[in-house]
Amino acid sequence: MTSKRLVICGGGIAGLTAALCAHKAGWQPVVLEKAESLSEVGAGLQLGANAMKVMSALGLADAAEAAGHAPQSLDFRDGYTGEAIFSVPAGDAAVKRWGAAHINIRRAALQLLLLNALEDRAPGALRLGQAGVDYAISSAGISLELETGERLDGDRLIIADGIHSVLRTRFAGGETPDYTGNTALRALVPATNHLQTILPDASTAWAGKDCHAVTYFLHDRNWVNFVGVIEKAEPAPEGWHNEASLAEARRWFQDFAEPVRAVLEAAGGVRAWGLYDRPAPASLAQGPVAIIGDAALPMPPFMAQGASFAMECAWTSVWSLTTHHSFDAYSRALGIRGARILDAARRNGDLFHGRGLPALFGYAPVKAAAKLLPPVIKGRFDWIYGFDATAGRAL
Repeated sequence: MTSKRLVICGGGIAGLTAALCAHKAGWQPVVLEKAESLSEVGAGLQLGANAMKVMSALGLADAAEAAGHAPQSLDFRDGYTGEAIFSVPAGDAAVKRWGAAHINIRRAALQLLLLNALEDRAPGALRLGQAGVDYAISSAGISLELETGERLDGDRLIIADGIHSVLRTRFAGGETPDYTGNTALRALVPATNHLQTILPDASTAWAGKDCHAVTYFLHDRNWVNFVGVIEKAEPAPEGWHNEASLAEARRWFQDFAEPVRAVLEAAGGVRAWGLYDRPAPASLAQGPVAIIGDAALPMPPFMAQGASFAMECAWTSVWSLTTHHSFDAYSRALGIRGARILDAARRNGDLFHGRGLPALFGYAPVKAAAKLLPPVIKGRFDWIYGFDATAGRAL
């Protein structure tokens, strides 16, 4: 088995996790990453209990918890009044209810953790400055064409190079990503004493009209992650490095409750990321090729499941390949689940931006349900966070 080569295109969270899974299962992982270096990018992200179960199976959960911060609750608030509409206990309650922690972590810290683990376990597996542009399938496996014109042969291929994946066109057709009409404004803000006092120790969504904000603490509560999603006709480019107007961000949220305004007042700048979408492929597998993470099902950030679902994909695709000698079981197992998460995220976007029932009745029905039927509210995330991609799927 150790002679089997699994080629993985993309050195982000999905690709690095897949490589660690492949090494654990006895494959030789080769990870191709277009960037010349993996530098400090992005801001914060949430790893739900479903992701932490994968991290645990890879022996990395303790390191992730040490690098991250476990919020005490998952809150949904009226952005203008700051009033809590509902709150789901997290912290120790997440471990008890879902079987693992829910943590917030800097994207760069998570990527470095995965990268260091891969270099320790499979030295040289990551090849920077290399990208696949096409592939061919034969009885011997796959042959990947690189940007340089060279070819790399392997037994199997996982496509994990994000929403703008070039290889996805070969896999699923020529459609291009569509702008969703939403742009995310992101900032990492030093957690001043004032912010530590007025911000809830929660992963909080602050709902608004045609916009919403998300705030949460990162490592040791020294930083606050801010995401403000605004509806804007002209998209920012998709990517981490697009400087945006801090004054414009403050205008969008000038009527929000003080905690949100205070975060933006303390921010030194914001970056803009246009949010794009692509149709789901008919299948997540084609013979010796699988597609995972945002390359397969781009997740809008309204359910905080982009990184978590990518980790589920990484584990399940390698398990499917190792156990069933094909990726078909992976496609069956996570194709429907991924579509359900994607649908829930889109519906959350409507909820956060005051569309649908909130446009008619405000958030009174949701708030009433939280008071009258607390088990229902507390259980609304069980199907996501309670899922364990590793259960019965040993590598």
